[in-house]
Amino acid sequence: MHRASVCRVLLAAAIALPLGAATPGTASGVASRAGVGRGSASATSVALALTGMTPAVALPGQDLVVTGTMRNDGSRPLNGPTVAVVMPTDDTSLRSTREAVQNWATEVGPAQGTVVGRTRLAGAVPAGGTATFYVTVHRLASLGRAAYGAIPLSVQTGTASVRTFAGYQRTKQYEPISISWAVPLTLDPDPQLFGGPGAGRQKAWSDALADGSRVSRVIDATQDAPVTWAIDPTLTPTLLQRGVDIGSSAAQSDPETAIRTATQTRITDAAARHTPWVLPDTDADLAAVAGASTAQSLMRTLVARSQAVAQRLGGRADVAWPADGGYTLTRETALRRLFQQPALAGQVTSAAVLTTPGTTNSPGSAQRSTTGLPLLAYDDALSTLLTQTTSASAGVLSTQQFVADSVALLNELPGTQGRSVFVAAPRSFNPDPAAARAFFAAVDSIPWLTPTTTDVLLASARHAVGTAAAPVTRPTVEPGGGQPVLTSARISQLEQTVRTVRGVAQIRDDGNEFLRTWARAAEQLASTRWRAAPTAWDTLSGGVTQAARQTTTAVKVSASTINFLADSGRLQITVTNDLAVPVGNVKLTVEASNLRLRIDSQPPILRIGPKSRATVSVSVTALAAGSVPLRTRLTTPDGTVIGEGADVQVRVTPTGNWVYGGLAAVGGLVLLLGIVRTVRRRPGARLPREATTA
Repeated sequence: MHRASVCRVLLAAAIALPLGAATPGTASGVASRAGVGRGSASATSVALALTGMTPAVALPGQDLVVTGTMRNDGSRPLNGPTVAVVMPTDDTSLRSTREAVQNWATEVGPAQGTVVGRTRLAGAVPAGGTATFYVTVHRLASLGRAAYGAIPLSVQTGTASVRTFAGYQRTKQYEPISISWAVPLTLDPDPQLFGGPGAGRQKAWSDALADGSRVSRVIDATQDAPVTWAIDPTLTPTLLQRGVDIGSSAAQSDPETAIRTATQTRITDAAARHTPWVLPDTDADLAAVAGASTAQSLMRTLVARSQAVAQRLGGRADVAWPADGGYTLTRETALRRLFQQPALAGQVTSAAVLTTPGTTNSPGSAQRSTTGLPLLAYDDALSTLLTQTTSASAGVLSTQQFVADSVALLNELPGTQGRSVFVAAPRSFNPDPAAARAFFAAVDSIPWLTPTTTDVLLASARHAVGTAAAPVTRPTVEPGGGQPVLTSARISQLEQTVRTVRGVAQIRDDGNEFLRTWARAAEQLASTRWRAAPTAWDTLSGGVTQAARQTTTAVKVSASTINFLADSGRLQITVTNDLAVPVGNVKLTVEASNLRLRIDSQPPILRIGPKSRATVSVSVTALAAGSVPLRTRLTTPDGTVIGEGADVQVRVTPTGNWVYGGLAAVGGLVLLLGIVRTVRRRPGARLPREATTA
């Protein structure tokens, strides 16, 4: 066909296809929709979807069976429509490279080439109706040019098509690649999971873990597959040290406790089959915090806490998995500081960031940094295909593209022994369990891929030749991963928030419950999961702040003005508790703001009932008259400051100042009266009067 004719055909297909037409290379894509036959597109619109391609890799003599559905979205019936399987004849499409695979997967419209299979549907497909089709491609392996490979195919009718691939092998002329997998088991970013007790929290946990939830689907999809589970300890709460989360003695009648322990049981029962990694508690965002100067203490605590969980699961807690997939020597140094117990034994990273500029071959999955750290580099393209197992149709296309992409990877160095590939799902992995199980089963049948474990991969990376990472300025981001929520400002506040909540819990009578609720919520602010929902982080942060502020503002010193008319004595200061629970172990510290008054002793430790007040005495000595503002501070046993600054004014009038002055005045008055009386009683003073009288 002339180039102009080809252009006209492709242009017509592009016009007929809607913007949302699905392709194997798109996350949304499982079906292709276009007009069939004559008439307007609205009258003859058709959608194709594949539901199966068996086998995933055909051996000599085997037929390929393609199954799918044709949906008539038009207003007229389709009479005996035909579905064909077309193999392109141009060398570019048949070239077995990763670029060629990607190009074919993303192209749209019918292909020009050889029809290798065809079927005609019996009867008519009514308007709005759906029909199933089966197409057989006989002796598929004989169609390939090489001894093994993947043939690009277009399943099409009229101008509607679905691009896919079919693997085959006539003879083994390669050294196989070992393949290992890792899938995170982490929670969704729902702030209600860690809010105050109530119906909202109970519902959030049910939505997060019940049958049909994303976490449940991931477990269902992978429980029989040879994948490593990377587990957030929040999903195994009773394996954490006592008091961190729900206790092992928590009542099973509590809906949250019941569903969380049920999920934990599912994980622990299957853990031995999944060489588990335990992520830092809460799945802490190591990528955001590794280079920061603050929150290091909190992060080290979260890292160390996972060690006990790993021991109980028979796994390991010494592999770092930063959410952005990035690696630099600077980050490695920062991660080593966080992983003190256990020490850092490896890091998961994107293979893309380790690609040497100018090379055409994909990086190996087992690598080692120049300082000796094992690096497990996941293949970005193959990992993305795993995430596309969201439905049966999407799973078929992702499976067949995985076959084609893996054989293209093999052909980069087909005769090299010891090669390996690592496939890692993102935290947002949300599969259809049946589609994912079919995907893993199909990949297990690929003859050039040999299953192995991440432990074997890690051991191989320890002995790899040290390779400097390519310069990284913008690390790759997992699908759905988003940008870090923990900015520098938030990181600096995070550790203080956790300390405040823990300190506040020490004075409340319901401190254990308060600590499990709000200290745990504060720690969860460090999680990677909030990258996918920044506003949810704000919601949870606001709830934690409000809970802590409720206590720190409810326990306070009452403002007052005190007249102190003595040289020494006691001042009475009132502390109020506006909470509905008692508080205890509250320490009041009083300081005079100037030297007119000396504080001789501090008041005893306070205990105040709910909605009550307590009056304490402070021993003081007056040194000079005048006004003395008192600085008061309420603290918890660990020094956390609570309460509000109170305006307590003391008017100091020492007794000595006015008593001595008064005595001097009285003495002077007595002396004056004595003089007057003495003068009035002199004899000479009365003679003139007597003489005058005589």
